[in-house]
Amino acid sequence: MPARRDFDPAEVPALLPHVQLIDRVAGRYRYRLVGTELVQVFGRDYTGQFPDEMFSDNRGPFICQVFDKVRQARQPIFVRSQYITAKNLDFAANRLYLPLSEDGQEVNMILGVLTFDFGSVAPVAGAWGSAELAPDGSYVELVPVDGEG
Repeated sequence: MPARRDFDPAEVPALLPHVQLIDRVAGRYRYRLVGTELVQVFGRDYTGQFPDEMFSDNRGPFICQVFDKVRQARQPIFVRSQYITAKNLDFAANRLYLPLSEDGQEVNMILGVLTFDFGSVAPVAGAWGSAELAPDGSYVELVPVDGEG
């Protein structure tokens, strides 16, 4: 399992706006880094915040459950969630979460890469703030990983 030091952001500059780094701190998760594209879509920079404190609906617990799955499985996980905003616009968030470990055993950080599908509508700044998870709009899938290398 790779460590944070194995990921050099300078090697993938086009990816940086879509990146999250999530720390495991005292049994909780905290966003260490949030890319500029994520700030644009979510309408705020949530660097330093804990997902279990950010939302009043079921998103915080859902996000923490996904992070727990990454940590427990020690494998990448892909999540696609469909959302509907207060203005009745829908979009999908595509997330790939990759485990990182300093000791090769315990996941102590997660690298997240997010993209969005806005359909025929242009991306809406701050859309996330008014978005509700669409019914049956999410699934979590373990992504097969080649154990070699």
